[in-house]
Amino acid sequence: MSDTDENASTPWEELAEVGTFPSLEKAYEHGLVILAMGEACWVAKFENLDGYSLLVEPSVTERVSRELHDYDQEQDIPAPKTPPQQEIFRYPAGWDVAGIWVFCVLMVFFWQNKDPMLVERAASSSIGLIRNLEWWRPFTALFLHADPQHLMGNILSGLLFGTLVSRSLGPWRGWAMILASGTVGNAITSIITYPESFVSLGASTAVFGALGILSGLGFSAMRQSRLRLPLAKTTAPIIAGVVLLGMMGGGGPGGNTDVLGHIFGFCSGLATGLIAMYRKKETDSDA
Repeated sequence: MSDTDENASTPWEELAEVGTFPSLEKAYEHGLVILAMGEACWVAKFENLDGYSLLVEPSVTERVSRELHDYDQEQDIPAPKTPPQQEIFRYPAGWDVAGIWVFCVLMVFFWQNKDPMLVERAASSSIGLIRNLEWWRPFTALFLHADPQHLMGNILSGLLFGTLVSRSLGPWRGWAMILASGTVGNAITSIITYPESFVSLGASTAVFGALGILSGLGFSAMRQSRLRLPLAKTTAPIIAGVVLLGMMGGGGPGGNTDVLGHIFGFCSGLATGLIAMYRKKETDSDA
C-alpha cells in the first residue's frame, strides 16, 4: 500500500477507485483488507476531494469492491450481548421478617409452658396426619420446641440460613419457601413412617429446608454461569449442603434427633431452590 503512484504498473490516472474515506486511518484500514487478498492498492489525496481515495488495478475492481462491502457489513453487526452474571444475593437480609418469625417461635414456646396439651395437638405426627387427617400438624410443629436449648439452637441457625435465603429470593418469599420446605419435609416423614407412631417437633426441618434452598440456588447459578465448569465444581453447592446436613442434622448416638425430618426438609428445600432459580431464569429471559 502506498500514498503515491510510483509502484503502480498501471498509470495512476487509470487506477480504479474502490472507496473514499474521511480519514487516512480508515483508508489504511480498508487497504489492509485489500492487501490480505493479495492485491496492491494505493491511497490518494485529491485537492477537490474531501477525504482519501483508495485505488486498485482496474482488473480487480469488482472483486475488491465486493470484499470491502462484506467487510463493512461485518463491522455493522453488533457484538453479541454478554450473558448477565448470576447474582445470588440481590435482596435485603429481611431482619424485620426474621424478627417476626423469632417472635412467633418465642410466643409459641411460652404458650407451650402454659398449655402442655399444645404439643399433643400440634406436633408433627404420622398417626395424626394420615389416620386422623390433622393436616395442620406438619406446619404447626415447626413452631414447637422441646426445651430452651432446642429453641435457641434453631433460632440461631434459622437466622443464619434464613437471612441468606432472604438475600437470594427476597424476605417474604424466602421465609415462605423456608416454612413450606419444612412443612413438606415433616409431611413426607409422617408418610414414610406411617403406620408407626412417629412424633416430632421443632423448626430444624425448616432450617435444613433453608440450607437446601441455598444449595439449589447455588447449583442452578453454577449451571447457568457463562463458564464451562466441570461437574465437580458445578455440584459443589449441593455437596457442601449435604456435608453441613450430615454435620448438623445427623444427631448423636441414642439421641432423639429427627434425622428423617432433616433429610426430607433439606431435599424439599433443594427442589424449591432449583425451581425458584429456573423460574427466575425464565422471567429474566422474557424481560
